[in-house]
Amino acid sequence: MIPMETRRFGKTGMPVSILTLGTMRLLHGWDAPHDHLPDDSLQNTHEIVTAALNAGINLIETARGYGKSERLLGEVLSTLDQPRDSYRLMTKASPASTAKEMRLWIEESLQRLQTSYIDLFALHGLNQEAHFKALQAKGGVLTAIRQAQDEGLIGAVGFSSHAPLPLLLRFIATGLFDFVNLHYYRFRTTNRAAVELASALDMGVLIISPNDKGGRLYEPTATLHNLTSPLHPAQFNERWLLSQSRVHTLSIGLSEAEQLPLHLDGLQETPLWGKREQEIAHRLAIVETGSPLQPCGTDCLACEPCPKGINIPEVLRMLHLIHCFNMDLFARYRYGMMHPADPWVPGAKLDVCNRCGECLPRCPRALPIMELLLEFHQRTKT
Repeated sequence: MIPMETRRFGKTGMPVSILTLGTMRLLHGWDAPHDHLPDDSLQNTHEIVTAALNAGINLIETARGYGKSERLLGEVLSTLDQPRDSYRLMTKASPASTAKEMRLWIEESLQRLQTSYIDLFALHGLNQEAHFKALQAKGGVLTAIRQAQDEGLIGAVGFSSHAPLPLLLRFIATGLFDFVNLHYYRFRTTNRAAVELASALDMGVLIISPNDKGGRLYEPTATLHNLTSPLHPAQFNERWLLSQSRVHTLSIGLSEAEQLPLHLDGLQETPLWGKREQEIAHRLAIVETGSPLQPCGTDCLACEPCPKGINIPEVLRMLHLIHCFNMDLFARYRYGMMHPADPWVPGAKLDVCNRCGECLPRCPRALPIMELLLEFHQRTKT
């Protein structure tokens, strides 16, 4: 097995492994109460962390909002012989309402992780305009974060985001951050411009959930599996991402250690992008070229905004995946999360459409958008 590749994580200067261990899916990790750590959860966490570190993964990523994750990691890491400076910890916290509260949350994360410093600290979920304004406030969250940096409690500072591309670009362009965690996948390239801007500013780029949000690729459709053969679709997606020098690391969220070999095996052959990958990409492109929905939600957002709050580009993007790759289950999964008041997965359900037709003249391909929305609604009903 070849050693795990590391890449310079932008201006942080840290060499990080191309795979990051995401810890949102630890066993019983979301069960209340969050301060109760069952033995099987601790054993599960120990197995996952040990396997990841032994494989050469040197970045472990968690968040204050991930249930028991920080506490489980703290307990497990404190028992390992692994030197603290041999791996890096990233945790995240939503923007607090005051600097005092932000300081408290940083201190709580340090206590839960049982560490004296956090290598990478991120503001979690900068998804709204209100968050942009909070960054500009004097004596606000950034004051507490910079003070913690000065005291050596945290190292580099970044943010994670599910924001629409225009707002995401504004957050990146502030120059306030050293790295960004964002969505960008083979089957969702909407944020390509954000990756390019972050790279131009020498920011570290971590890809969030490449195989879950990227299409539930760990349980692919037969159609997709055949198209990416001999690679597993998750492996092809990861090689596609990591063949781009602007991408530094992918966060893989494991629920058991046995899931790790799929990712490791997929990265054994170099170069990451060769004749085999080009042939797979060509097969995918042939299928997608036949769909008039190919640019929807990726290169084209012209149909926005919908007066009823329907996320039309995202719905059409998922319908494209259904047409091309039979990804009905993925579309149903993501559509089920949508809510007009949810900044993480925004979008009203399609039954609110009153067929006003405002989207129609904006579409450069004159698509029958209302009929397509109805088709998607019918195909994703549970």
